[in-house]
Amino acid sequence: MVDETSTTGAYRALSRPVPHRAVSWLAAGFGTISLAAFLDRERERLFLWSPVAFGLGIAVYFALPREPALPAILIVTAITGLAAVRRGTGRASGLVFSALFLAALGLTDASLRTLRVAAPVIEATTGTVPLTGRVTGVERREDGTARLLVAPERIGSLPAAELPRTLSLWQRGKWAVPAPGDTVAFRAVLLPPPDAAVPGGFDYARQAWFAGIGGVGFITAPPEPVAARVPAGRLARLSTDIERLRLTIAARIEEALPGSAGAIAAALITGERGTIPEADKEALRASGLAHILAISGLHMMLVVGTLFFVSRAAFALSPDLALGRPIKKWAALIALAGGTGYLVLSGASIATQRAYIMVAIMLVAVLLDRPAITLRNVALAALIVLVLRPEALATASFQMSFAATVGLVSTYEFLRMRASRRAEPVLPGWLRFAIRGVVGLALTALIAGLATGPFAVFHFNRVAIYGLAANVAAMPLVSMLVMPMGLAAACLMPFGLEGPALALMGMGIDGVLAVARTVSQWDGAVRVVPQAPIAALLTVVAGGLWLALWRGGVRLAGLPSVALGVAMMAQVDPPDIYVSRDARMAALDTGAGLVFLPRAGSDYVVETWQRTAGIPPDPSATPRPDCDDAACVAMRDDLRISYVRAPLAFEEDCGWADVVVTDLVPPQWCRDTALVIGPEEAAENGAMTLRRTQTGFTMDTSAAHTGLRPWARRGGSDR
Repeated sequence: MVDETSTTGAYRALSRPVPHRAVSWLAAGFGTISLAAFLDRERERLFLWSPVAFGLGIAVYFALPREPALPAILIVTAITGLAAVRRGTGRASGLVFSALFLAALGLTDASLRTLRVAAPVIEATTGTVPLTGRVTGVERREDGTARLLVAPERIGSLPAAELPRTLSLWQRGKWAVPAPGDTVAFRAVLLPPPDAAVPGGFDYARQAWFAGIGGVGFITAPPEPVAARVPAGRLARLSTDIERLRLTIAARIEEALPGSAGAIAAALITGERGTIPEADKEALRASGLAHILAISGLHMMLVVGTLFFVSRAAFALSPDLALGRPIKKWAALIALAGGTGYLVLSGASIATQRAYIMVAIMLVAVLLDRPAITLRNVALAALIVLVLRPEALATASFQMSFAATVGLVSTYEFLRMRASRRAEPVLPGWLRFAIRGVVGLALTALIAGLATGPFAVFHFNRVAIYGLAANVAAMPLVSMLVMPMGLAAACLMPFGLEGPALALMGMGIDGVLAVARTVSQWDGAVRVVPQAPIAALLTVVAGGLWLALWRGGVRLAGLPSVALGVAMMAQVDPPDIYVSRDARMAALDTGAGLVFLPRAGSDYVVETWQRTAGIPPDPSATPRPDCDDAACVAMRDDLRISYVRAPLAFEEDCGWADVVVTDLVPPQWCRDTALVIGPEEAAENGAMTLRRTQTGFTMDTSAAHTGLRPWARRGGSDR
């Protein structure tokens, strides 16, 4: 039996937000209240853990070494579901089975999604082949080149049943760029979507699988218009019309606002970011302002919030409407329609879809006379996103977006509870408003930065040291000038009156760029850190969720987990040697930088390896290997590596080097004296990293992380 009096008193102690009593909170939370009483007190918060359990099932799916059997998954789902119903949610065992059922549902959903998007994939690199297809998307670049999405109708002699759904092709020649909807013929070199450049790194092959991209490559001859073999369907024509509209709007914006301001304005309105100068992108990244370029929750909330406020204010000008009609709900409907239009106009990326779902839930809550911004609505939005696109769970966009949202909503919920217990300070209204604005802006930037920081470290290996200062300086411009004027320009563009609005938007963007360029030039503005293990991120996430989703002092039990995860991220031992997925490039970490053998190849691979090692990309500081016509060698202390380019080098280098990398077929006797990585090992393992130990080397491979999955093309893929 639980003493109700003592339990209630302990719960009140848990709910009392006094920071210096943190230890007594924890003692009360775990020592005085029974588990059943605790769960009863937190019952309304249990729903917040639903997307966590569902997402855990999705995470298990992607972590499996091979594709699970769907019948087995369905059986587990049915068993856990029946157990959850039988035990009910009134007991701890029932909650455990409910969590297991949700996890099984997540596993099932991810498996079904993989089957649903399955499509043919280019199996190996082709030579130059003739290709005919319909252009479905165009991404223009600053240098005049373009990335085309093409739905192929014919690829050389490839059977129709083996045609990929979509190809992503780089038009490197400065030829006329076809428009979305055009059917064109050209010649191209095709490749399978590449897997990770470093074990455990970003896996483009998996992303391409879920995006329906079955091959990548580059165009080698100017595209020529041809007649389509099969007319496009109604949905395809609608998609084409939207893409054409987006490109037209982007062109009009860039014509009215030349330079960086126009490119960024086009990105904020249409989602087209390809023409933004790389120097400005880097300045935004280094200053912690790169999130401005991604159309996500911030932009959607600013657009919808502006529409809601302006619409409601306009309706309120009429006393009859204000007093007799539900103008708040009318404004919510207008804002919802505007948000839908922004979703379509901006290209409906996954991040934008997620932001739209979250905003739509909040506006529907207004229509139903429910609180709009609550953790419950955030949890519901997360569930909807994960059900529709379970693969989003593994993306930095999903993780950072929801981390920031959960952190902000949870923090302000806590502050509202504290404020309700305190007397309002006696200050003039204007001063109170100004103080709240400044403090709120700084606090929002701080909380969002802390919430997303671990994910930025894990995915991008960099920390913007002065991100808080940059966001406090730049975000008022974005919130009060850039996005409202962008919305006004989009509304006025059909009438040809967008000029003044775009001019004001450009002024705001110039201000943001001035902040980014200034902050990025401060000493130590960016710190590059080695690749953190996934266990460190999961430890931070577990502690952060515990801290944000519970109420009362018990939530502080999440702090040690967060601290431990951060410590794990800070104590990383990067690999000693890197080998590319095709064994045509290797690198040795000398402590002063990476030595690339036989030379630095793909810019993307080089940058990825440097980020993994925690080395800022600086070509002038990159050490050089010792090369001749037959081989390139490098060494660090007692670790020696050779990249063999000619067979005659095997005899000498196999006896000298600890590791021999080559794209030739090495002699078998070489393996007796050195660790040899050749074409056979590369074909089986993909990208590899090596760490020197007292007994030899430990090897990590991309194939080990990917497993035997439909999107994998190594290690005996079962696609």
